[in-house]
Amino acid sequence: MIMEMISILLGIILLGAVDYGLGAVDMKLMLYLIDFPSAIIILALTVPVLLRGGMWKDFLRAWRLLEKKYTCHLSEIRRSLDVIEMMQKQVFCAGIIGMLLSFIHILHQLSDLTSLGPNIAVAILTMLYAVIFEMLLLPLQIEAKRRIIDYMEVDTDVESAAECEADKTEDERI
Repeated sequence: MIMEMISILLGIILLGAVDYGLGAVDMKLMLYLIDFPSAIIILALTVPVLLRGGMWKDFLRAWRLLEKKYTCHLSEIRRSLDVIEMMQKQVFCAGIIGMLLSFIHILHQLSDLTSLGPNIAVAILTMLYAVIFEMLLLPLQIEAKRRIIDYMEVDTDVESAAECEADKTEDERI
């Protein structure tokens, strides 16, 4: 799962660096994809929610689930899954809010047409960052769901073995 996250980030970086006209990598284009205020808007609308009510521990546990050797109880995995799904919705809403606030700012200063292009780019970058954060949360969600399924399969195997033993005991009595 970590490799999926790394490939997502590298793919986005390479896609952002490609000069579409020449097909060559142009690192100057990477500067157009960096906007710290947009990232801060998304983080400011999502991180405080995590800090409320102890969800931060559940979120960190979700990252630890990517380690093969890490084990925990089913209830902890379910809490982590709930936090991941909540964060996915929170990040998406934060991206939309940031983009809408940027568009409101753009429409307020529409008389200055020279700044129209850069301001629209900043508005779109906010949503791009939200999509990137969402893409990074998807492998966490998949891993948590996989762990829940694995946990339930173990319980089902134990129950099946117990039922088989009970059936054998009844057959021996008869």
